[in-house]
Amino acid sequence: MKKFFIPFLHLFSLFLLLCSLVILHFAPRGRDAVSFLKEKNYLSSSDFDSAISESVNDIFDYIDLRDIFETRGTLDLNHTIAQSETNGATRSYSLDYLIKYARSMGYYLNEKNEILEDGPATVTKEQDEKEHMVRVIYRAYLPDYQPATPADGFMSLGRLAKEALGYLAKYYAIRSRYFDKGSNFSFYVAYSSEGNSTCYTNAEGITEKQIQALGKYLYTDSDTLEIKSNLKTAPSNLVPLLEARDPYRNGTYVFSAGVDTRFPHEDEYKAAYMEYSTRRQLTFVGLFLFIFSIFAVLTSFVMLLAHTGRGEKNGLQLYPFDKTPVELTLMLGIVWFYFTQILTKYFFESLLLVVGNFPEPAFFSSLSLFAIRYLLLLPLFLSLVRQYKKSMLFHCSYLRKILKLMETYITASQFTRSKTFSYLLFVFPNLLALGLILYNAYCFINRRSLLHLLFATLLLFITVSIDYYTYFISRGLHDAVNEQVKAERLKADLITNVSHDLKTPLTSIISYVDLLKRENIGDERVRGYIEVLEQKASRLKNLTEDLVEASKASSGNVSLELHPINYSEILLQTLGEFQEKLEKRSLTILTSVPEEDIMIMADGRQLFRVLENLFNNCAKYALLGSRVYITLEKREKEAAFIMKNISEAPLNISPDELTERFVRGDVSRSTEGSGLGLSIAKSLTKLMSGKMIIDIDGDLYKVSLLFPLVEKEEGE
Repeated sequence: MKKFFIPFLHLFSLFLLLCSLVILHFAPRGRDAVSFLKEKNYLSSSDFDSAISESVNDIFDYIDLRDIFETRGTLDLNHTIAQSETNGATRSYSLDYLIKYARSMGYYLNEKNEILEDGPATVTKEQDEKEHMVRVIYRAYLPDYQPATPADGFMSLGRLAKEALGYLAKYYAIRSRYFDKGSNFSFYVAYSSEGNSTCYTNAEGITEKQIQALGKYLYTDSDTLEIKSNLKTAPSNLVPLLEARDPYRNGTYVFSAGVDTRFPHEDEYKAAYMEYSTRRQLTFVGLFLFIFSIFAVLTSFVMLLAHTGRGEKNGLQLYPFDKTPVELTLMLGIVWFYFTQILTKYFFESLLLVVGNFPEPAFFSSLSLFAIRYLLLLPLFLSLVRQYKKSMLFHCSYLRKILKLMETYITASQFTRSKTFSYLLFVFPNLLALGLILYNAYCFINRRSLLHLLFATLLLFITVSIDYYTYFISRGLHDAVNEQVKAERLKADLITNVSHDLKTPLTSIISYVDLLKRENIGDERVRGYIEVLEQKASRLKNLTEDLVEASKASSGNVSLELHPINYSEILLQTLGEFQEKLEKRSLTILTSVPEEDIMIMADGRQLFRVLENLFNNCAKYALLGSRVYITLEKREKEAAFIMKNISEAPLNISPDELTERFVRGDVSRSTEGSGLGLSIAKSLTKLMSGKMIIDIDGDLYKVSLLFPLVEKEEGE
């Protein structure tokens, strides 16, 4: 149930948040909700002050227009509104004439006193501008107008009629707002001078005191020039406007205006009051909904993070999309983030073409953009959260694959001749390709060149393909080496285990053979059997020991105690021990060993074991009665021991094969030996940082044992 309830709760909370933003945007009408709610009521609001200022301006417009359009308090259509001059002759235009001419051009006033131009016309605009051009020298609604030059004032009669109709529309609007129907706004303006007076009011018989008792009022007179008001702000230009309309120039005046705050009449003030109250209530609702929805969105979002990926049995459950690499998910989010901006822009442009006028298109466009972005970015983010919970965030990433590729390549480069060259071969082409891709992408963005985009895409595809196949080749090489190492380790373990298993019964055999020898056996034939048993058991014992030693040497499981050793001394010592054995084979030893000390870093016991194997090998396989050449040389950075002899058996084998296990120079295997001596010697030499090199030239066998010289500081 939670699987569907929590996402639904989050989306519903998000919907409420968007609704609250719409309410808070439109209800305060361009103001922030907090400052709007700080206003106590409509009467103390800036909206009310603006309405009062507009009404005061309407009063002065009415004063101007009444003298133009009225005679003794009624509309006079015969009033002269304008005059023109043609060839020295003056012509006057009455209000009635201009209204009729405007009607002939299709102009008329609707019920809202707005000028419309779609009525039936008998005079076209082209005819009006061609046949009825006049030079206007007087307009009643612009009493201060005077043409500066003879060319000034030229206009068509239709334009003049429309202009006069505009002022008439304003007059009708003021009459409709404050006179024809009951109004909550009352005003009284009176000018007087030397017994003469002129009064303007929309409420006959009302006095200044009565106006001030209405609720909200504005009062001033010419005696004090003080503006008395209980409004939040009073119009600052009230006195200049009164003085400018004084018909007596230096007369006195009284101005009083007020609003009945009980709003008994159905007018614009009551409508504004009702609308303000509604908008205020909506703002309260919107602010509460905003706070509640923010809390709900955050709470449901935290619940989403906690429960996403959780299965029925509280186990982590991944969806197929969750296996998408992190970089691809982020790229999809970035593309969607920018694509939705273009999509929303074109959608609202098309919507405006279809529905025409649309309120606040920029606001709804931003709101829709946020919603569309969020609806896709949220699932992408939750996918990353599930990967993080499953500890697969790095595992499912191209970065890991790239690092794995580099690791595999570096591991594989260990088996190449030059590591530096291998690194450069991998890094330099990729950096070069990356630079070219970025350059072409830059050219595509700035120059809008599809050729650069195509080249960048092609180069990216080729680079990725090469790296992909390089990875698999390197991985294959790495796996092959690992398999080989594993096989060698298994072989060494097998040899060690088998040798160990053979040791116990072999020890028993040797012990019982020794016991049989101590018995007083007279039969010569039986004693011969016992001697053969002793020889073969001894040989088998040596073989098992060699197997164990070869296994340890090849795996590096040998403890070494390296310290400076005199190469000459240990060589001569080994030669002395094998002197008798070599002479039994009639081998003549020719030595060339310098008298000076030649110091090398080695383990004395293991080095003796290496030399012992080489001399043993010589004693077994050298040609009977031949010469053995033994040389010790001190070179620039190393000491070289060289042994040369003629093989008794043909050497139809390569030097590398000769150092493998169980390989013997005597192919017939008629001599004693296990075939492990050279293999052990080579492994031990390598462990001591030395080299053992075998050369074969026909039957000439040559082995060289090279060790680095100890530096003088160490030697001292």
